[in-house]
This record gives sequence, C-alpha cells and structure tokens, in this order.
Amino acid sequence: MDQVEQLVEECKSGNRQAQMEIYRQYYKPMYNTCLRMVSVSADAEDIMQNSFIDAFRSIKSYRGKSPFYYWLRRIVINNAMDHLKNRNPDMFLTDTLPEIPETGDDAEDGSVELQVNAVKNAMDQLHDDYRVILSLYLFEGMDQEEIGDILKLNPGNVRTRLSRARQALISRLSDYSRRTPAGRNK
Repeated sequence: MDQVEQLVEECKSGNRQAQMEIYRQYYKPMYNTCLRMVSVSADAEDIMQNSFIDAFRSIKSYRGKSPFYYWLRRIVINNAMDHLKNRNPDMFLTDTLPEIPETGDDAEDGSVELQVNAVKNAMDQLHDDYRVILSLYLFEGMDQEEIGDILKLNPGNVRTRLSRARQALISRLSDYSRRTPAGRNK
C-alpha cells in the first residue's frame, strides 16, 4: 500500500492528521484546476476548500478503482462547474456560442513567443464555455470523451467547442501581440 492509499484509509477512519496531509499534498493542483476554470482567485479558493470538505465527507465512497488524485479532481471540477452554472444558468445548454473572427494568421501561430501572463490573460478573457473546455483538455489532460461526460455534451459538440475555443484563444493572443510593443514592430 502506497502512502496516499494509507492516508486515504486513515481519512476513512476520521484521522484529522491524515486529512491535513492529503490537503497539503493536493491543495495546490486542485486550486490551480479551479482557477483555470473560474478565473477568479477568491472563487477558486472557495471552490477548492468546499471540494476538500466534500471529499472528506464522502471519502468512504472512494473505492480505489482510479488514483485518488483523479477522484478528488473530479469533485473539484464538478464543484467548479456548479459554480459556473450558478453564475450563468444557461451555460452549456445551447449550441450557440460566441462567434470568433478568423485570424488568417496560421503561419505565425507556432513561431510567436508569448509570455505566460499573456496566455493567462487571454484565457481569463475567454467566454466561460471556452475557458472550461480548454482547461479540461489542455491543463487537466482529459480526453474528449471525459470532457463530454463532465459537460454532458456529445462527442461532436465537444470537438466543435474545442475547435472554437482554440480559435478564440488564438484570436485573443493575436490581439495581445498586436497591442504590445514587440507586436507593433512586425
């Protein structure tokens, strides 16, 4: 039995120290998952805290079929989705998404060097639908089937939304590069 499995078993017995150790090991990646999805630090912190509370309350239902990290991450993602749906009840209920203008600048996409802050700012400016699907796909490493299960979308809609989300991100990054001094020199 590895260390995490041992801690989980101790948590099932109500051991507070084991809970603190689980929290210490996982709070940062879970917070980052929340932040990428909701883009507001205070909301991400609240969602992360509530997710740990939910996890510890229901830890007896964890059966170890998948690594604990993935079980916990699913709770975090579900709570972040609930938060976003409460903020925008119509989220993911429509096939109509904001239109993104074509950039027509595909040759430069791979060669443009962008700072981390530019990417973060561009992600923060995206429509919630786009930010969520890109976060799940790019940062959480979920495949399209997993994303479809979480967002309750069919595979075709997942592919379409991913494509539109990528285009929206590219458009935002192109806008940023045109506004920066380095972008004006091109």
